[in-house]
Amino acid sequence: MKRAFVILVLWCLLAVAGILLQNNYLVSVATSAAFLALWGQSWNVLGGLSGNVSLGHSMFVAIPAYVTVLLFQQADVPPLLGALLGILAAVALAAVIGAATLRLRGPYFSLATLAAGAVVLSLILHFDELTGGPSGVAISFAKDAPEKLEFTNVRAYYLIAITLLAAVTLFVDMIKRSRLGYYIAAIKSSEEAAAAAGVRVAWIKVLAFCLSAALTALGGVFYVFFIGFADPNFLAGLALSIKIALIAVVGGTGFLVGPIIGAIFYETIDAVANAYFGAVGGWDVMILGFSVVAIVMTDPRGICFMAERLWQAATHQFTRRFAAGDA
Repeated sequence: MKRAFVILVLWCLLAVAGILLQNNYLVSVATSAAFLALWGQSWNVLGGLSGNVSLGHSMFVAIPAYVTVLLFQQADVPPLLGALLGILAAVALAAVIGAATLRLRGPYFSLATLAAGAVVLSLILHFDELTGGPSGVAISFAKDAPEKLEFTNVRAYYLIAITLLAAVTLFVDMIKRSRLGYYIAAIKSSEEAAAAAGVRVAWIKVLAFCLSAALTALGGVFYVFFIGFADPNFLAGLALSIKIALIAVVGGTGFLVGPIIGAIFYETIDAVANAYFGAVGGWDVMILGFSVVAIVMTDPRGICFMAERLWQAATHQFTRRFAAGDA
């Protein structure tokens, strides 16, 4: 209950800040950061809790996005119903991929998910008559239609993004504290020991993969309407998969706020670098790369672990000085 109250308070503060902020560009950056944090939090169910590093999570963004948009434009299926079908499609794919690959460990599983993501991208590009191929699919709208997920004010998407992020964060926290979370932690520690204790290892790993895919897909549906364009090379590309994993790891997979901190870190550097240097020469990527290297060299466990270590050192120093003053 304490965590839920804190998240609710933070949501209220962020909602008020987004509504009062007059700069639409900054609101768009904050919205992108919220969606990225949502995906990182979703990835954390698999990569953080179970220790299986996926490098193909962008396919769970692309599939529901394309399913929702195509059903809406070609069959006049309401986006909310299409979103449900898209999420189910992502979960079904995760179940198939998980059953086939989760027996692999370490880099072999990562490479398998990387290959699966590449296959999904190739299929989207191949069936260009349906998906638009490399040109993608544009979503055109000029008026507010909430039932169609269409809003002319970017703050509506911002509120949706932070609401989804808060809900997913609470759900991930619930998973961590549930019996399923303890099973996943046991499997991460030792699959052999967990199996000997009666844990159905294969089933639990597939379930974690499906939950991660479902939460990722939830963000993908709303994100594609936020940007107004289904771009295959972005939604299903390797760059997004790496970004999702990166922000979770850089933020700190052991912390509930880790992916959120990582997303803020990434989007802040990206926005500032683009504002000062533009996209010419790849300065944004270069600065981000150096920043990530600096963090990893300082503490490979991420920003949250670094902050915790600094807090403990400061607390210890203060306590020692306070004790010395009393003496």
